Amino acid sequence: MNLLLIPLKRIPTLLYFLAFQCATFAQETIVIFAINDPHSEIENFAKIKPLIDAEKAKNQKVYFVAGGDLFSGNPIVDYHQNKGYPMIDMLNKTGLDVSVIGNHEFDYGQAILNDRLEQANFPFICDNVSGGTGKLGDIQGSTIITKDDFSIAFVGVVETGSPGGYPLTHPKKIQGLSFTEGLDSFENYKDLKVSDNVDLIVALTHYGSYKDEEILETYNFVDLVIGGHNNQEYGVAHANGYKVMSGVNLEKISKTTLTVTNKQITNFEFELINLSNSSLALDNALAEDIDGYFNNPSFYTNIGSSVSTLTKTSTGCFYTDALKVISDSDMVIQNFGGIRDKIYEGIITPFSIYSIDPFGNGFDTYTMSVTALRNFLNEYPSSFSYSLDTSFKVSKNQNNEFIFFKDDILLQDSSQITLSLNDYISSVYPNLFPTTPSYSFPLTTADYLIEYLTNHTDQPIDYLNCNQKNNTLNINEIVHEPIIKIYPSYIEINSEEDNFSGEIYNITGQLIYRSVNSNKIDIQFLANGIYLFKLNSRNGTQFKVQRFLK
Repeated sequence: MNLLLIPLKRIPTLLYFLAFQCATFAQETIVIFAINDPHSEIENFAKIKPLIDAEKAKNQKVYFVAGGDLFSGNPIVDYHQNKGYPMIDMLNKTGLDVSVIGNHEFDYGQAILNDRLEQANFPFICDNVSGGTGKLGDIQGSTIITKDDFSIAFVGVVETGSPGGYPLTHPKKIQGLSFTEGLDSFENYKDLKVSDNVDLIVALTHYGSYKDEEILETYNFVDLVIGGHNNQEYGVAHANGYKVMSGVNLEKISKTTLTVTNKQITNFEFELINLSNSSLALDNALAEDIDGYFNNPSFYTNIGSSVSTLTKTSTGCFYTDALKVISDSDMVIQNFGGIRDKIYEGIITPFSIYSIDPFGNGFDTYTMSVTALRNFLNEYPSSFSYSLDTSFKVSKNQNNEFIFFKDDILLQDSSQITLSLNDYISSVYPNLFPTTPSYSFPLTTADYLIEYLTNHTDQPIDYLNCNQKNNTLNINEIVHEPIIKIYPSYIEINSEEDNFSGEIYNITGQLIYRSVNSNKIDIQFLANGIYLFKLNSRNGTQFKVQRFLK
């Protein structure tokens, strides 16, 4: 055996060198569990807690984070006597470390959001919001969390995709708040690894996958983006770092295992854990808490039934038909983004309705001109479901312009119609509506859906294969209005109808001449002067008047 003999006086130097080398090349293993967009779904927290606890038993550097949109989607949470309370309770009990604010965190209004911020045992972060009061006014853009001498700086931003650069929530719920472009936030954090001696910089965003990629492409000091907002599932390398997203509705949780050497990620492992897996361990105490929240008999009262399970589109038919009965308007619309679930075959309960419509939006009727309605239909950018009164009809003329009929009579541009819709649409696009509604209903749209089922129908609803999307407006008919051309000696009528009549009146309103189904009327017999020509069509239910000089 050959032994390496080292003089005693050199041992301290060698030990120092080895210690230096170990410090220089020390590797750390970090585990980050993440969820995003749970939308008030709490059932799976009883499976999440054992997963995280088991990992913490092996490694002290275990983090649990959330990518926003904690609320809006489950009536048990959204219509709890303290809105949102059960969700924060579950996150507290599973040991969440930090959450970014998502757009739907504002859905309950700022006062309730402040209550939930106060309830949370963890920080919320969001760098691109300002102007709040209370706890919301104290929100920081970032937080540094240290575990077992390993520090991660989490930087949070929220999307601003609504018109005007606001998050996608009801404008009334964010009055007084200001928002900036989230991408611009990160420049302020580029020196954190030096100034605050952090080991990693993680963007915790509610920003969408495309924007998350922009962060990594723009800022090479960002090591990892944990995102939310558009409900995707991935854990991949991108540009100078990595990006993670974990789905929606707490159906899955991601587990990202990182090897970090000298403040750089040197190995990345990603696992998406399906929480529907029945073999996962269950925390019994947490399961009992969840059962307690679901024990609300008023949510499960039978208020109606459906003969079949509907699609989101056919659920939209039911939605607008019900509100048409409530409002008695000419037209009712509902944006599909506000329909969050569908009607299922069998019994319908308040829980069903609140799952479909969780936002607590108001309901308004606007009285507006034909010109204003036409402008709305042309300019509103989102898809929607609609219902029309039996007396009201929408078509298009030969110029592909919307035209409207009431009792089969063509409405003139100045004619008034009534349009009813949720107040989210009119608040986001106020330029498409009159200044104030002609009537604001006192309850929410969800309340009126329940009222319809309770008081206005005793039959199962049947909307299978119904399609009343905005792209079906006027799909069956293009109305070609008759073209009238008046020449010095005759009037020419170009009409596709078989039955029409033309009438000539003098300026005092006296009928001078009448023809039936004639495409050419001789007017040489008329004395010089001003006359009115009236064309009657659609069996006399539609007419067009044109003045001419002879």
